[in-house]
Amino acid sequence: MERPGSVHLMQKNVIRFAASATLLALPLAGCDSTPAATGASPPVQSQAVPGQSAAASAAPSPEDNGIPAEALLQPADTGGAEAGKLAEGEFAHVRPLRPCGDARYPSDASRTDAVAMRYLIPGEQAGSVPAGVVVEFVGRHRAGGAAEQFTDIKAAIAKCPGGLGKGQHKWEIVKSDDGFMVVRISQKYSYADEAPATVSTFAAVSRVGEAIVVVTDNGWENSGGDQALVEDLIAKAEKRAEVIG
Repeated sequence: MERPGSVHLMQKNVIRFAASATLLALPLAGCDSTPAATGASPPVQSQAVPGQSAAASAAPSPEDNGIPAEALLQPADTGGAEAGKLAEGEFAHVRPLRPCGDARYPSDASRTDAVAMRYLIPGEQAGSVPAGVVVEFVGRHRAGGAAEQFTDIKAAIAKCPGGLGKGQHKWEIVKSDDGFMVVRISQKYSYADEAPATVSTFAAVSRVGEAIVVVTDNGWENSGGDQALVEDLIAKAEKRAEVIG
């Protein structure tokens, strides 16, 4: 599915701190704070951890699972972002979106292959911390399964919208079309001794044939995600995923 007006890949001006801190990558949930399940097929394993500056793992190859490497975002799409495979359990709440915690979707059973990658979006200056961490999830389903999965995800957001109370996360659909949606995921977050502030990340979900593609910008430390970046990348990810068939 192609939508007009894709935004060019942009880099973000964010407030960063010199002190070390953990990446804003806590498991999110609307109705349950339990980390989400990863689905029927486990993604490719890796020792790479989001936010670390270690060298990235090699991009997945067709031998890793049934999803070819060319079906994923490429360096030309991400501005040369450092890519690495995600280990099972990392960013589980967006593989695919699971606002109700670890509850499995009925459509999970139709997934035959899955892969998840993370991309460290370069900062504005050489040697600066990344502008954000983008996660891409691609899951291939048996006939009819991708449409069912999209419906399950959308229904879960309606069932478990969450909130901004302590330990909660708020899930909101900010844009929706046939087989496509953009979701804002917000939480109260405090950095060091600062007062809690609302931080939002963004996720785009698209059905491409019998595949579900998810792209999220998870921000960096106490900075949020970029909706325009997510919408730009999901348009590129859709085109890449068309090779899955």
